[in-house]
Amino acid sequence: MKRILFQLLSLALLAVSCGPSRHAVHVEMRYPSKSGLELSGKTLSVVYLENDNPAANLFNEGMADGFAYALEQDYGTGEGSIGVYKMRCHQGARYASRDSLLNLLIDTGSDVVFLLDTLQLGTMTIGGSSKVASAASPDSAYLNIGQVQFSMAMHCFDAMDKSELVHTFTGTSIANPHAYSDGKASSVELYRKAEAGMLDEGWQAGRQIASSFKSEWKHEQYSLVYFDNEKWYKALDRAEAYDWKGAMDMWITLLSTNDMLRRSCAEYNIATACYMLGEYDLALEWLDQSDKDNKLPYSDALRKRINERRAF
Repeated sequence: MKRILFQLLSLALLAVSCGPSRHAVHVEMRYPSKSGLELSGKTLSVVYLENDNPAANLFNEGMADGFAYALEQDYGTGEGSIGVYKMRCHQGARYASRDSLLNLLIDTGSDVVFLLDTLQLGTMTIGGSSKVASAASPDSAYLNIGQVQFSMAMHCFDAMDKSELVHTFTGTSIANPHAYSDGKASSVELYRKAEAGMLDEGWQAGRQIASSFKSEWKHEQYSLVYFDNEKWYKALDRAEAYDWKGAMDMWITLLSTNDMLRRSCAEYNIATACYMLGEYDLALEWLDQSDKDNKLPYSDALRKRINERRAF
């Protein structure tokens, strides 16, 4: 009787040792920005409008450059990867319409275009002079700070967005351009210097606006399955190094088996790799095949994540 019990226990342990094990992978996942737009992996361009107001034009130019620079830094596409263009505003033209923005997409050759509408500027006031603590030269020994309210509107069109909607973002704030002088400048000269400072003010405003379009990052945990075998361990090492393409190539070599559980595990892992690489439709195909061969307990959670990504 004891021998029979021992044999049954040995068989149970053998079954456990031959079964798959779960490994948790921790990943920082990129999600759409606060604006709701998904910009990752897309080419972007920024167009700003000019009118007959020099101060407004300088501010819009700086805002377009600062906005583009901030997004280049966030998405890691490299300086100058986002094209910045200017366009003269003509009376009566509807630049924010879908057709106009679609034409801009074609002209710039990008997936997403941002259009900075003409700026609405209030009346600028110049504050009193204050002595600079450590002036670089006598000509910049005194500082006057201007103040002007501005209202901006940014229109966005994404050619890869199935809704084909024009998204509009607006805001109102205060610009404070700096005017340095020797302390003897006339009010006209101070105004001219403050007007020139609108370029820097626009740059700062553009960078601030870009914060709403930067990616959101979330720490997430994903399950992978493996067997006590060198090939499975090597694939797992690739995944741990976030080499999802390399891991997927190794899991594909493990599909040639009549063991439906092992094949399902490899297919599930391949589905996870496709998800990590942004191939959501392909990920679903592999997950469907895994469920068909032998559905794993982690399948439903992965399917939910894939469908949520496809909905973005």
